[in-house]
Amino acid sequence: EAEDQNLKLKLNDMALIYKVYENQIQEKFIDEDDKLTRLAKLLEKSNMFDNALVFVDEFAGFTAQEYQILKQIMKKAKKLVITACIDYKAHTDVFNPNKQVVEKLMNLAKENNIEILEPIILEQTHRFKNEELKHLEANIYENIYTQYNKEVKYINLFLASNPYSEIEYVAKQIIKLVRDENYEFRDISVITKNIDSVSSVAKAVFSKYGIPLYMDENDELSQNIAIKYILGILDIFSKNWSSEAVLNYIKLGFTSLEKEDIYTLELYVKKWGIRGSKWYKEDWTYGDNLEEINKTRKIVIEPLLKFKENLSRQKTVKDISTEIYSFLANNNFYDKLNEKIDLLEKKYELKLASEYKQSAESLISVLDEIVNIFGDKKIGFEKYQEILKTGLKYRELGSIPQTLDQVIIGDVDRSRTHKVKACFIIGMNDGVFPNINKNEGFFNDDDRICLKEHGTELAKGTMEMLYDEEFNIYKAMTIAEEKLFLSYLSSNNDGASLRSSVIITKLKKIFPKLMEASDVTGKITEISAPESTFNELLYNLRRYKDGEEIDSIWFDVYNWYNQNKEWNKKLQHSLKAIFYTNVAEEISIENIKKLYGKTLKASVSKLEKYKECPFSFHMKYGLNLKEAEEFKIKSIDTGSFMHEVVDTFFEQVKDEELMNLTKEAVFKIVNAIIEEKLTIKKNAIFTSSPKFIVLTNRLKKVVAESVYYIVYQMQQSNFKILSNK
Repeated sequence: EAEDQNLKLKLNDMALIYKVYENQIQEKFIDEDDKLTRLAKLLEKSNMFDNALVFVDEFAGFTAQEYQILKQIMKKAKKLVITACIDYKAHTDVFNPNKQVVEKLMNLAKENNIEILEPIILEQTHRFKNEELKHLEANIYENIYTQYNKEVKYINLFLASNPYSEIEYVAKQIIKLVRDENYEFRDISVITKNIDSVSSVAKAVFSKYGIPLYMDENDELSQNIAIKYILGILDIFSKNWSSEAVLNYIKLGFTSLEKEDIYTLELYVKKWGIRGSKWYKEDWTYGDNLEEINKTRKIVIEPLLKFKENLSRQKTVKDISTEIYSFLANNNFYDKLNEKIDLLEKKYELKLASEYKQSAESLISVLDEIVNIFGDKKIGFEKYQEILKTGLKYRELGSIPQTLDQVIIGDVDRSRTHKVKACFIIGMNDGVFPNINKNEGFFNDDDRICLKEHGTELAKGTMEMLYDEEFNIYKAMTIAEEKLFLSYLSSNNDGASLRSSVIITKLKKIFPKLMEASDVTGKITEISAPESTFNELLYNLRRYKDGEEIDSIWFDVYNWYNQNKEWNKKLQHSLKAIFYTNVAEEISIENIKKLYGKTLKASVSKLEKYKECPFSFHMKYGLNLKEAEEFKIKSIDTGSFMHEVVDTFFEQVKDEELMNLTKEAVFKIVNAIIEEKLTIKKNAIFTSSPKFIVLTNRLKKVVAESVYYIVYQMQQSNFKILSNK
């Protein structure tokens, strides 16, 4: 019936895909989205809500399926009470979504002949403990607002120079509230528009200030260390035992290897180019400590080879899933995971410990689902890994606060914040707060309107989402009972300039006497937690050393750290760095002898290195430091090899023989010398792979040609060789 041809085509495509999907899952699986539809039908036969009192609180909207469930509850319940956040006197559309919800519920009740009682309107506001927050709630979304001309004490505004300083400002203010005003951490909430962007910084800064923190976020299951271990096993086989895949698997810490064994193994693997079948074909024979290194190798490969051997026949999804489960059980995976969980709990990393517990349960659940769906389908490791990753991608690790007294950081769109005395809203910049959402989805707004007119209502379009955005911001701005802290950035992590949100601009107009603090023109130093104040002290002592004036309180702070046993040593060590002058100290004669011996053995290249940089010379020839060796032929390798061949040639061939050698004879002798030298372990790299064998054959020709030209020159001259030494 649609007149719009684009909409017709979209609907045809959608119908085609959905039909195939329905046929695929028919009588085998239940779509998650169909559960509510089934619930609505089952409620008709259920007596669960007969004569019940039902309260539906703090919802800002319902889906079409949820409306059908509410309809069934309406029919059966003695009374249904639904709360809605609406201001009938407001001249704004911030409450428009909730007004539409109320209207739909009223129509639903009328259609089903259900009595609608007189609404209870709560006109008085009891949340706010001061006039400023009451005035903010009443005016923030009013087109014609009333100014608050008194001094502002309970609303704070801060302009931060960068995201880190913004979080640090929040931490300092939290410490002040707890220390000076007897707040508890649970009385404080932090709200952001993008929790992912502040998560890592907040964890680091709050830890430094000793603030217990709960991040109200869902982590992807595929990023969990236990899940990475499972994916790492499959990675080894799908990537044919690449050194990177095997080392990543080992480093996750579920094998019985000690850290030192892992480091030694990694150095050996990189040095000798271990990959592919070299991991398991035979014992390694290059280098030193072969008994130990092969013992370590077997600890790694034997469980993996057994896993692969059990799946040597044609593999099905069920076979691989079963073998993964057995592999985990046989290799004490769960015991090792529990050890990690216990360790995290002892360190009070309760959220991470909870995620580790969930990961094992979720993994088994995902494996079960994969077997149910794909069963006896034959599959390779790479394809199985893709399926497993997809299953894990849409599993999230949610958690609840692990202790009672924590500061909660939540997302403005997702979090349902508890009752708080003080609230921090951070990142209030243009385009972020509120967010500019231009993505209409597969069906645009016009499509949605047309479908709604034909009786099919889809999820919210851009206009409804804009209303939701405004309402979520309204809730965030009005959650605090006593104090509100707002902050925004002057620049992002890349240094690009940012503008303040329109809400900040309006706030300044409503509260003309609102003062704005900032660290844009210079660092703000304050006394807060011991660790953070220590850093502030060093910053001020540096300023004092440079001749600047500092607040006298920092001398008292210095005395506190100086007299504190725990901090005194760290302070003295840091003072050395502050007053350090970059003047090189002379090395003692004893140490020089230990480094270089009594006789200095030098070459042209060594002397050149010393002239270029004495420190580099000291590091290379004194301390003998060098980079970890990698498995590749470098110019220095080929140069050394060629010199060795030339030296050996002139040691073997006598002077009288030299004058009569033909080109063929020279080539024959040189090739024999090269073949002999290639059997020496240190030259094993030249024959370790087809690529290097080709390069070595070219090298043979170059060396033979070079030796022949030396011989030919000597045959045509009067020069005699006195010595090869």
